[in-house]
Amino acid sequence: MVSQLDWMDDKSKKGAYEKITDLHVNLVYPNFIMDDKALNDYFKDLSFTNKDTYFTMLDKIEAFNFNKTNSQLLKDKYDRNDFFGPPGTVNAWYMPEMNSITLPAGILRQPFFDENWPASMNYGGIGVLAGHELTRGFDDQGAQWDGEGKLRDWMTEKSKEGFRNMAKCVVEEYGRFCPLKNTSYQSQCVDGWQTQGENIADNGGIRAAFKGYQNHVSLNGPDPQLPGRLMSRFSHDQLFFLSFAQAWCQEPYPPERLYKQLTVDPHTPSKYRVFGAIQNFPEFRAAFNCPVGSEYGPEPGKFCPVWVPQV
Repeated sequence: MVSQLDWMDDKSKKGAYEKITDLHVNLVYPNFIMDDKALNDYFKDLSFTNKDTYFTMLDKIEAFNFNKTNSQLLKDKYDRNDFFGPPGTVNAWYMPEMNSITLPAGILRQPFFDENWPASMNYGGIGVLAGHELTRGFDDQGAQWDGEGKLRDWMTEKSKEGFRNMAKCVVEEYGRFCPLKNTSYQSQCVDGWQTQGENIADNGGIRAAFKGYQNHVSLNGPDPQLPGRLMSRFSHDQLFFLSFAQAWCQEPYPPERLYKQLTVDPHTPSKYRVFGAIQNFPEFRAAFNCPVGSEYGPEPGKFCPVWVPQV
């Protein structure tokens, strides 16, 4: 993806490649939890008595976790193997200060991942999520840290201007999504500025994951079609996008909760996270044969080229 960006100059691309090379990946759980001695050492400052109430134990656990987290500030060297969160967390995160991505055990399950799923669905689920997090290392914020997690701006001003132009299109596009249209609420539409970081990462994530899926098929061949009258009708390209959308499927928020999200949340409502990403991705239109000019097949110039050459 980086090599194709016409708005990123060679110096900035060199910094991006170095950052990719130095990326550290944490998967499932930290190794020390399988070592009894190391695990006991980790929890040596946490103890309970028979007289402790539930709330006393809860206070002790919260104090322990607080101290463990903030003790990192006192260390001379950082540990890139640190998960900075429990393995059961249903989330993934990128740490620019470590140039590390963490995919804990809690997220490596449905609806994001299943070892029995075809590659298309896993790439559409956990692949997009991983791509989303990785993209954060190359936006206007992540570019402040280099491959070793040091504060060093490796993106030139010319390349930053190219990124800002790309971001401007996304800001305006998502600002046209209005979940509370025709209601009495003052804020009816997505705040494109407030949500731009996550929206750009969503677009980069789906693009990177689909490219990874295509590379997987080139190396390993396609998976067999799924069985059943319904699932056998879908191609694997279509399954990729269905898996991506499925991960964000949820009950509609009531208006008051949706209003709060539009006001303070840096994330676009789930429905529009999906719509925004697929309408900017020509491969979706090709997979489902969307007519040019349709809602999900906008004409060239009417969608945002995100993390691709500007058109």
